[in-house]
Formats: sequence, structure tokens, C-alpha cells
Amino acid sequence: MDPLALPLSVLLALWAPFPSSQGRAVVQGPDGVHEVIDDVSPWGLGRMRLEEWVAAFAPLARTSAVLPSPADPLPGLAAALDVGEGVVAEASSGRRVLLVPWVTGTSVTWQVEEMTTLLPPADASQARRDVHAATEAAIDALIELDLARERPELADTLNDVVTAVVNPRLLPPTLDARRRTLLERSLRLRAICMLALEDDGAAATARQADERAQVLRPLLATARHGVAAATEWWAR
Repeated sequence: MDPLALPLSVLLALWAPFPSSQGRAVVQGPDGVHEVIDDVSPWGLGRMRLEEWVAAFAPLARTSAVLPSPADPLPGLAAALDVGEGVVAEASSGRRVLLVPWVTGTSVTWQVEEMTTLLPPADASQARRDVHAATEAAIDALIELDLARERPELADTLNDVVTAVVNPRLLPPTLDARRRTLLERSLRLRAICMLALEDDGAAATARQADERAQVLRPLLATARHGVAAATEWWAR
């Protein structure tokens, strides 16, 4: 499994501003069927294929992937908590929506939810600093918590994560190097934290598990914010 596999919402947020056959193939895959249910009155566009909905919703003013969590709630994103991801899209008309992907096999239904709360713009420069510091903190935490002794197989898996890169064919050619680097580093940090937080049946005490969560969950939140910052796009 690709340790830096891009969530569907990340793919859509990156490609929606640049509609193309390549982008459609990347987001939907070779056999995927993606539909949007937009029944929000009075602006709803009905039920249609994803590429048709993007064209009807456009021109876009802003897109961003979000990876919300109950441990790190953000206003206006409650509908995406169950699946842990979504895309915030704003049209030049002023309409703001959250698209939440519900996956069934190779088919995906994107449910549109109206957003009344405006998410503040991401600070990519701050996100880069935060992700860098959080990655160092995560590595220090893994050493201090001595997870390698508790889970000997974890070292090899983490090494795969640290050396992994995002498949360049999944990224728009317009994505600048700084955003790409932030995306990869955020995804690595996210994967490290999620691996370390996994319950693999090891004989960890409740206190050890709680210590691990207290240290790593804030770092995981930083990774999620980094992904959002890396995928945020604004129309010029």
C-alpha cells in the first residue's frame, strides 16, 4: 500500500481548478463513477456527474481539501467528520459548499453541504514551519516512547514512509514546488502519526496508549492542517 496515497478530496481539490481529461482520470480512476448530489435549496444543481457539477458550479474562486477530525474540529465541517475528508469550494458568485465523498466500491457520491461559516485562508508559510517542527517532534516521540521495542516491525514501515514520495502523475503540472513539498511532508507526518497510533494488539497499557495519544494527536492535527494549506487554491 502506498504510504502517501492521496485522499480523494486532495485529488479533487488539486484538479478542480484545472478541468481536463487527465484530471478527471486521476480523480475518478479507470473504472470509477463519480456523481454529485447537490439538493441544497435554492442553489442546488441537482444530481449530476462530478465533472458536470464542477463546470456548472464554476467559475471557482477557492478550493481546498480538508481532513477534519472530532479531536480537531473546525467550524462548518461537521458533515465530513464521519469520512474524515472533504473539499471546500467557493464560487465567484459567493456560494460556499463542502463536498463529502461517500465511497461504494469504485463509485463515489459527493454530497454537497452548504457552508455558512467562512474558513479562514491557510497560511502556507506557517504550515511549512509547523509541519517541519511537528515531524521532528514525532520522531523524537517515537524514540522516547520506545515503540520499536514494543512493535519491532514498525521501524521498517516508518522507513518506507520517510522515503516515500507522491506519484507525480497524480499532481497537476501547475502545482508549484513549495506546495508539492508541503503536501508530501504533511502526508508523511500524517502517516507516521497514524502508524504510531495504530492499535495492533500489542501489550501496551492504557497509560502507555494515553501517553502516545497525548503526544501524537496534536502532531496529527498539524499534518491535516498542512495538507489543507498545500491544496488551497485561490483564483487570481
